[in-house]
Amino acid sequence: MAGTNVTDPLNLGLSGLASGIDTSSVVDALMAVAKQPQQALQHKQAQAQARSTALGSIKAELSGLKGLADDLASPGLYAATQTAFSSDSSKVDVTLMSGAGTGGTSIQVSRLASSQQRSFTYTPNAGADTTINFSNGSTLTVPAGTSIDDLATLINGSSGLPVYAASIADPNDLSGNTKLLVLSSKTPGSGGDFSVQSTGTASMTEIPADAKAHGVVTAQQTFDYSSDPVNPSTITINGTNVNLAAGATIDDVVGAINGASAGVTASKDSNGRLVMTSNTAGAAGSFTASSSQLSAYSSTAGADSTLSNLNAMFYVDGRSTPQYATSNIVTNAIPGLQLTLKAVTADPITVTVSSPAPDTDAIKQKVHDFVDSYNALMNDLNSRLTEQPVVPPTQDSDYLKGLFFGDSLLSNIQSRLRTVVTSPIGSNPSFNLLSQIGISTGDTTGSGTINQDAVDGKLVIDDDKLDAALAADPKSVQTLLGGTLGTAGFSQAIDGALDSEVQAGGDFDTLISQTNGEVSDYGDQISDWDQRLSDQQDRLKAQFAAMESALSQSQTTQSWLTGQIAGLQANG
Repeated sequence: MAGTNVTDPLNLGLSGLASGIDTSSVVDALMAVAKQPQQALQHKQAQAQARSTALGSIKAELSGLKGLADDLASPGLYAATQTAFSSDSSKVDVTLMSGAGTGGTSIQVSRLASSQQRSFTYTPNAGADTTINFSNGSTLTVPAGTSIDDLATLINGSSGLPVYAASIADPNDLSGNTKLLVLSSKTPGSGGDFSVQSTGTASMTEIPADAKAHGVVTAQQTFDYSSDPVNPSTITINGTNVNLAAGATIDDVVGAINGASAGVTASKDSNGRLVMTSNTAGAAGSFTASSSQLSAYSSTAGADSTLSNLNAMFYVDGRSTPQYATSNIVTNAIPGLQLTLKAVTADPITVTVSSPAPDTDAIKQKVHDFVDSYNALMNDLNSRLTEQPVVPPTQDSDYLKGLFFGDSLLSNIQSRLRTVVTSPIGSNPSFNLLSQIGISTGDTTGSGTINQDAVDGKLVIDDDKLDAALAADPKSVQTLLGGTLGTAGFSQAIDGALDSEVQAGGDFDTLISQTNGEVSDYGDQISDWDQRLSDQQDRLKAQFAAMESALSQSQTTQSWLTGQIAGLQANG
């Protein structure tokens, strides 16, 4: 019988089989009581951690408010500046780049700058890669078998190329089976012209008629030449006769023309044909050439460049002479201004530049930013100061309530800020209160009800009153807000109220450091309790196990004695 686990022979974790007592529940109940000191420490640690986090958040709010007050002290905020605006910014927008002449200027847009476009037919090379060379010196390798759609994607995904690409249905193919590759320059205007050349067996052929514009074209004519073996002959070029000897070869003809000062340059192409190219580019270089020995093969008429049609064209102040720009962003039309041309205009658009003056909209925005931040801070402080602790707490969240109820530090900060925003500042009786420029806590009562925001010390802005003050005496408003160098104003008063709290090593940093120390100390104590409770639980389990074992052995002995006695009685 010795060593037999009578209380739990199958080691199922059952308890009280000998005593009839649920010893596991008893141990759990005793441990629940034993854990109460540790749980109290855990709640204190959670409170300290929540307080540290809250202090960090409040410090950030105070620092933000101080920063916004410092913005009000910036002299640059009150500097005289100009503003520029357009009577129709959807067609012509304007940006002030530097000082500009005061007044209005009319702009009429006749044409927007656009990009050069060229269209190409494309036949992929199924067996080998192809290289496309661009006029800016960049190259693109096209893998064998690349389709026209994939080629457009490849071009658009490659850096350094001067063009964008699109594959479109050929408008001249009603079946819709043919596609064209359209390349558009990334640079608008006449400076964005480009050319491409493909190497390899893949075919990429331009359709010249589809080009949006073209550069200057030099006149050129190609002829088949037949020599007269018996008689001399003559070629007349622009009225100049070039004499040829009987039996003159085409090389002789080239030499004779080039020595005749006829306004053209002659050459022989790879097929042995005579090529004449005008020495004058453009339409002015057109020429005539005739001879009984010449038969016209092909010709290209001279043409002037149309690339200027890609440039923006506009008129300034009704002048009869237009101005041009290679981009729709124009910086030389009106000194000090940048114009963005967005649409052709039927009527002139007026661009107006104001006289130099403080930017009242910017000043008002800074005032609103400060007031919004101030009110958010006051709302936060009021919420923390009035939230009461839960007594007694019944759940974990209850312990985190009322951490700053009646807190003296927050109360003092709130009081100092309220004093600053309502106290006189400076010596000018007409401009020594924020309320005189429209910034106040408002009325505490009105329409028979209490204005709780006013009671809580929140600020309101009377924009009409602020506008009037800025219009009447902007310099005094600047001084009151603290923007005059050497004169303390509202901004400096806010700094004085908050510096000791938010500066490095100030009150908040000290409190946060102390509170974080408490969090760490509580953590150490909680860890100590973990081991203490574990040991206590082990002792209780051992004690109850011993009790169960003793009871079990007693019951076994009793059963044996009862059996012996019963046997003696039966034998007697």
